[in-house]
Amino acid sequence: MLWEQEVVGSNPAAPIRRLRLLIRLLRRAQDSLREYGLLGPEASNPAAPIRRLRLLIRLLRRAQDSLREYGLLGPEASNPAAPIRRLRLNARAQSLRQTALILSLSPDRACLLPLQQRCCWSMTVLASIRACCAAAIFFGASASSFAYDRYPKVPIVSSQDPAFLRELLLGSSKGIVRIGVFGDSQEACPEIWGRHYIMEANALMVEAFGPASETVILQQGWWDGVPNWLAASHNLVRQPASQPQIPAVAVPPGMIVEARLGPADGVDAFHAVLMPNAERCVVTERIGSPWFLDGSNIVVDVLLSRRSTAGSLEWRGSIIESSHPVHAAPALAQGTLTGQPPSGASVGWITTGTLPQPTSGFRQISILGANPSHPVDVLGTRFRNAEQSRGVLLQPLAVGGAAIGDLVAKHGGSGPAIAALGLDAAILHFGANDTFRPAQEWGSRLQQAIDLLRWAHGDPSFPILIVSDSHRRELPPDSDFDRLPGVAAAVALSNPEIIAFNMRLVHEQAFLWNDIRNLGLADSVHHKPHAQRMLARATVSTMLEAADIPVPGCKPGQSWIDRYYPLGSSCSVGWPCMVLVEADADSISRPFLIGMDCSDTDGDGRADICPEGASPDLNGDGTVDGNDLGIIFSYWGGSEPMADITRDGIINGEDLALILIFWGPLP
Repeated sequence: MLWEQEVVGSNPAAPIRRLRLLIRLLRRAQDSLREYGLLGPEASNPAAPIRRLRLLIRLLRRAQDSLREYGLLGPEASNPAAPIRRLRLNARAQSLRQTALILSLSPDRACLLPLQQRCCWSMTVLASIRACCAAAIFFGASASSFAYDRYPKVPIVSSQDPAFLRELLLGSSKGIVRIGVFGDSQEACPEIWGRHYIMEANALMVEAFGPASETVILQQGWWDGVPNWLAASHNLVRQPASQPQIPAVAVPPGMIVEARLGPADGVDAFHAVLMPNAERCVVTERIGSPWFLDGSNIVVDVLLSRRSTAGSLEWRGSIIESSHPVHAAPALAQGTLTGQPPSGASVGWITTGTLPQPTSGFRQISILGANPSHPVDVLGTRFRNAEQSRGVLLQPLAVGGAAIGDLVAKHGGSGPAIAALGLDAAILHFGANDTFRPAQEWGSRLQQAIDLLRWAHGDPSFPILIVSDSHRRELPPDSDFDRLPGVAAAVALSNPEIIAFNMRLVHEQAFLWNDIRNLGLADSVHHKPHAQRMLARATVSTMLEAADIPVPGCKPGQSWIDRYYPLGSSCSVGWPCMVLVEADADSISRPFLIGMDCSDTDGDGRADICPEGASPDLNGDGTVDGNDLGIIFSYWGGSEPMADITRDGIINGEDLALILIFWGPLP
């Protein structure tokens, strides 16, 4: 299979060869460490920093020898076997940039970092970058995680040169800019914990750059009651289901592969309805605006994986009045699609003809298996404007429970499929499931994920955005979670075309979320719908500010925080005064006073904004009991002052809660 030839490590002997190469390099480095007094009794010698520099030079030379040995430098670099040798060399550089992190944070940074920059940042071949940087890995082999700053000391934006982000985003006026969002359940969409985040973030990108000419790639699932961003779908599979030939390791995270089998009788079919105005979007405030760049030439792209023998697909375009898929909708346009990717590729797109244009109602596409003997492996579909290309699209590629190392461990062979997506950049949005992992190890795995994406695109400068996760509860003892933004910043400063956003610090400054209080959390790690939208606003606005692009809705010089999340305070009888943002106050049904704080200027022990509430002992007999409860229910939903304990103008659950809290004799 072609995809097998393109996957790192597909050769059965590759793991053994990689291990042998790694052992050989370890032994060489160990000898050099002893020779220069960095291992053994002389390791504490004051001259060790100078020797460290000499050792770096020596190891770099040995890396150069390794490049020659494997045909990556010199006359044999053009040998047809060189790409295979590059893959085998992968093991020598398994922690290729971790060295760069250690060097850039060491006391010797002033002398070591420029040399590392000349070596690592000037390379144009990914394997060469790996071999060069891996040569110095042993300097940091014993470095501890405390070398990284905790998030409060880490800048919000870290990058060698953030100007690349501006160029990337502004390119959306000339063609669609696709950004893959790799993460965990908090970015998975349309699943529950990421749906509001991804949909709101895409809407914010439309506000900044105009409607996008494509939808996200639609998962082959039943997403109707809760639609995807701009589309609802039904998925039907013939039983017994045919098995795809592409293995799970070669499938990008979050994508569902179906082996479509005929005949085209509707038993095996994927139906999707385009909703250009976000009809039925879970973020109800977004319903009704033109989020998709509609037009007269709308087509559907279908992503295929090559099989040894594949059949064909049938497509049918319909117009339906409902925004819910209709299985038996009459076809107004239809045709046959080949079952293999074009041009001999292992993964690639095929495209339908133009879908009928509705004067009312919605476009629907149906993709059906057509051949009863030979299935077709389908990874997903998307609606696309074939006449215009523009906008910024955030493509979710996330899986619940994912950790940073899973991108390589579970999807390490997905390079061809990721490349076929046509991404212009990637967001790495991990951390919540890595709380048990030492910071140094997390940094190594982060770099490996970056290398996989850059290898997949054949571009050692493929743009990467690292977005740190928010605060969470129930951290393991001695967790390095607080240091992960520092690791991300170090990676960004040690690699070209990478920018790291310390969003934990942003959330703390903007929303006052911290380890003790975070009103956005639904549990120890996942966020409520309103908080997902807050996270989306924070991420997109921070990206725009870093790229020196105005945030829509903000006046010149006004920060997005002041515009959308000004602080205020909330107070009600029986509950302490709290400074927070309005979205959090609304989420717990508390009043909100913008611009106010919890100061007590008169010294009476009660915040000035807090009203003096009525006693929960409504009948004045000294005991809060069933008699008081009866009074509450007698005036339920009204505004009778006698029963309005909270003095908020309505008798409701808050008054009832105070009755229950103070139940029994009053002191």
